[in-house]
Amino acid sequence: MHCVSLLVGVLASTSLVAGHGQVKQVTHGGKSNTGPNIYFSGDSANSKTATRVMYKASSPAYVLPGGFTDNSQMSCEGSAKGPAPATISVNAGDEIDIYWEGATGELKNKPGTGSVTAYNPWVHAMGFVFDYITSCKGSCNTFDATNAGWTKLAHAGIDMSKTISSGLRATMKGKPEQYYPTSGPGLWAMAKLVQDGSKWTVKIPSSLKTGQYIIRHELAAVHNPKNSNPTTGPQLYIACIQIDVKNGGSASLPAGTQAKSLYLPDGAFANTNVLSKSFNPAKVPIPGPPVWDGVSSSSSNGSKKVARADSTEPSRRRRSGTKRAKRSHNQNEPLRRTV
Repeated sequence: MHCVSLLVGVLASTSLVAGHGQVKQVTHGGKSNTGPNIYFSGDSANSKTATRVMYKASSPAYVLPGGFTDNSQMSCEGSAKGPAPATISVNAGDEIDIYWEGATGELKNKPGTGSVTAYNPWVHAMGFVFDYITSCKGSCNTFDATNAGWTKLAHAGIDMSKTISSGLRATMKGKPEQYYPTSGPGLWAMAKLVQDGSKWTVKIPSSLKTGQYIIRHELAAVHNPKNSNPTTGPQLYIACIQIDVKNGGSASLPAGTQAKSLYLPDGAFANTNVLSKSFNPAKVPIPGPPVWDGVSSSSSNGSKKVARADSTEPSRRRRSGTKRAKRSHNQNEPLRRTV
């Protein structure tokens, strides 16, 4: 018990100084769009980026449970009213690759971190990955996303049919941020991201109408379990990427869920405790609303078996005019939520 308490203390302290990171670049069709430079406003990348500034260099790099009910924090991590100057042109049905960079080099050139050599790999390996979308209702360059309704495109938690690489498991143990489960199957979505070179792929629905949209891409790290200290709990790293969808279909997005209502500040997600003796990775719930049923069940990143999730919204499906589908164990199928 003393060892667990000591580890919690270490995680709490390291999360404050080494838990930062942001989007390095977004690639599509062989072209790369660099993320914003929060440390130097004069960087030319800041006038060409399609990624909204996630946070100021002097501000926290993530949203904690205390901010889960704050639209201004949860929409685009403080940049809901601050559009990016550019958009990435994509066709409906295309994929974009999002690369993350850690603010520190603690995992650079370490086993299990993929082919990242030019910059720092992402630094956390336990956590969820979510992809949401909202329409800019015109130009994203002037769109205030504070009160936008977000529709979930995909989510991934822990895949019990796969196992983290031995290299990354050893790397995280030496960080120190030991990976749970400590042995056997269980590949967190965030570990997959790190192993794949700090990259995550987002698929744009082929049925989506032509227009400009924001992809709300979110990493939710769970290495620092919530307790009475307000600096503990899941850490949400939220990136808002502006896209211009061409050659679209006929599907309009549903009303969606406001960012402040995506997750309960004291629900099952907020209280995820990977250090607890009772932690069962096979029963980790996926937070938030269900995946929109206008999205294909196929995905490049989806995990497999999941439990039901919590959110502030009632349990219902996001319908798109299609017949009700039979429930699947694929994580990219719609899920019911519990409060």
